[in-house]
Amino acid sequence: MGNICHGSGSSTVQQDQSPVSTKPLPVRYGQHPENKKFPPALVAMPALNPKFPIPETGHRTRPAATPPREKPQHRTRSVENQPREKPQEKTRSDDDRTADKKVLGIGKKAVPPSGKIVTPDLKMFTLVELKTATKNFRPESVIGEGGFGQVFKGWVDEKTLAPSRAGVGIPVAVKKSNPDSEQGLHEWQCEVRFLGKFHHPNLVKLLGYCWEENQFLLVYEYLPKGSLENHLFARGAEALPWDTRLKIAIEAAQGLTFLHNSEKSVIYRDFKASNILLDSNFHAKLSDFGLAKLGPINGFSHVTTRVMGTQGYAAPEYMATGHLYVRSDVYGFGVVLLELLTGLRALDPNRPSAQQNLVEWAKPVLTQKKKIQKMMDPRLEHKYPLLAVVKTAELILRCLEADPKNRPPMDDVLRELEIVRTIRDQPKEERRKRGSGSDTSNRVRGIDSPHGRRTARSG
Repeated sequence: MGNICHGSGSSTVQQDQSPVSTKPLPVRYGQHPENKKFPPALVAMPALNPKFPIPETGHRTRPAATPPREKPQHRTRSVENQPREKPQEKTRSDDDRTADKKVLGIGKKAVPPSGKIVTPDLKMFTLVELKTATKNFRPESVIGEGGFGQVFKGWVDEKTLAPSRAGVGIPVAVKKSNPDSEQGLHEWQCEVRFLGKFHHPNLVKLLGYCWEENQFLLVYEYLPKGSLENHLFARGAEALPWDTRLKIAIEAAQGLTFLHNSEKSVIYRDFKASNILLDSNFHAKLSDFGLAKLGPINGFSHVTTRVMGTQGYAAPEYMATGHLYVRSDVYGFGVVLLELLTGLRALDPNRPSAQQNLVEWAKPVLTQKKKIQKMMDPRLEHKYPLLAVVKTAELILRCLEADPKNRPPMDDVLRELEIVRTIRDQPKEERRKRGSGSDTSNRVRGIDSPHGRRTARSG
């Protein structure tokens, strides 16, 4: 069963994560002694366009009386006519392989202090360059922090990516590992291997990396709007309108669908609001691939792995057994979709005891059309199509099914969200009648609503 990397934590590019939602789950499965003592060796990234063995020409040759056409000539080239460069790339000398092993630490018990990973389209920065870009990692440049380490804002030239002065060129986010952090090393490896290989408009773009002096750094595009978590839960944050929330959900679903439908299904494993970053136009991009894994192969339905992730978002079957399914991500997506509707965190000990776990409290409510409005984020001010909300609630219930087999694949989730987006609001007259009754307003903001405290403070 495929496995890219055993992550041991989670970090966020753009913002701090809340103490509740980012607490790693306890490790349910023991680590091998050698894994505790030494980090895993790095392996060079395979080429995106692997070269396959040349087919034998005898299977496609034509009789001498019938000369081959132009197209078959291109398809059935003889061994003698093959370009010289390809065999050179396929058959590397023993010295080259030995040099790679020495640089990447393959076959060694310890990772060398510096190195290079063969990854397409990524710039290998020097530590001096990144110090210059971030003004020596000064505290004023910190824009986020997580299990990996701190994230700094820096500036580089748009074309060459050379370091530049603040305000000149383009901003970047530089994630810097904690010194001697095995967790940081694992996440750094996974990020480089995944984001160096996969490119999609709804995945954060990795520009380059640095591996020098026992420090591991990653350089990303800078997303000025920060995380969805900040916009939903931070005090004083401007409320996101319904259309924007739905747009973010659809684009996040597009990123997750891409990963699930890749050549080898990728299980994201840490889908949550803090890992959805937003650009200046509120376009959503998934970040933080430190816990991502390749999905099951050879007919298996799941991958068995240590339980790592974030409480409140991790699927129940994964927490109970360590069995990780592709549709375990669908459960996490359902939780985030519920947060978008309610404006409430997945877990919050400050809420009444019956409402601290958002999923457990909301699931019975989602089945009752008349009660759905009570849990809606009051900052939306009823400015949403009620039918669209009801359809979204039905989709959330399907995503939160206990059995992963009963959850829809992300393709279906995305398709249903696109349909929801076509549902427009009711006429103003009907909306005015619906919102004019004082008893309705009192019920929505009543003591049984999880938003009662927020409304009391604002009122």
